[in-house]
Amino acid sequence: MILTVETVLRETAHFFAKRGLPSARLEAELLMAHLLKTDRIRLYTDGERPLNREEISKYKDLIRQRLSGQPLAYITGKKSFLSWEFQITPAVLVPRPETEILVEKTVEQCRGRASGRLLDLGTGSGVIAISLAHYLPAFQIDAIDLSAAALEVAAANAVAHNCKERINFYCGDLYTVLPVASGLRYTGIVSNAPYIPTAVIPTLAKEVRQEPRVALDGGPTGTEVIRRIILGASAWLAPEGFLAIEHGHDQFPAIQTIAHEAGFTKVHSYQDYAGWPRVAICTGITSN
Repeated sequence: MILTVETVLRETAHFFAKRGLPSARLEAELLMAHLLKTDRIRLYTDGERPLNREEISKYKDLIRQRLSGQPLAYITGKKSFLSWEFQITPAVLVPRPETEILVEKTVEQCRGRASGRLLDLGTGSGVIAISLAHYLPAFQIDAIDLSAAALEVAAANAVAHNCKERINFYCGDLYTVLPVASGLRYTGIVSNAPYIPTAVIPTLAKEVRQEPRVALDGGPTGTEVIRRIILGASAWLAPEGFLAIEHGHDQFPAIQTIAHEAGFTKVHSYQDYAGWPRVAICTGITSN
């Protein structure tokens, strides 16, 4: 029996669906496109293309990796975010659609400003900083992460997306790597900090638990890192500056309390695609 691209895709999608993968056909196609070093559109135009024995063997190996719980982005080495495709490795968190909202709301806050400087805390793969560099060409961006391995991925993505000269990458713990005596001030600080409570980590899906724990674990309440970011923001924000934070669906009341404690007079949360509160924008800082 000759196994064609379409036949194998159809069988794999059915197999994935039986195993509970929610986007079975899409995942089958992404793995096939990765195997054949092509894009998904070509899979439809080349649907009758026969697969040889070696290709079938390699595709089965990719299927085994996926069913073992390895994130799809780690297998293919890439992930789409907004309008771009980014390199992804096990050193970084896999970008989520919710974080696109964080970028969009940050861009909205920058409208009407001729130029400025932004700080991305916990940059990971660099998707936030790089997307902002594209949307806001007059802005300079500083990006910080604890992980040197993550910063290697972010730097490679910045080169691939032609914005290396507009992003400065720093390795360290939040604000501690910034030059205190420099008088540096930011138009905005943005962060997709870890916000999952420690006790919840073991209950996450197996593939999520494969991602770097430091990028997931937000401490006992899930807001420990976020709290440090909010309380430290005033020392680095310019007048009329803003803070944009991605957060857990039930964390906005706590974030609002912390933000008011830090001197922000206005705190608003925006919903994600599922209708959950997900991005907090803090403005009206009174202590800088």
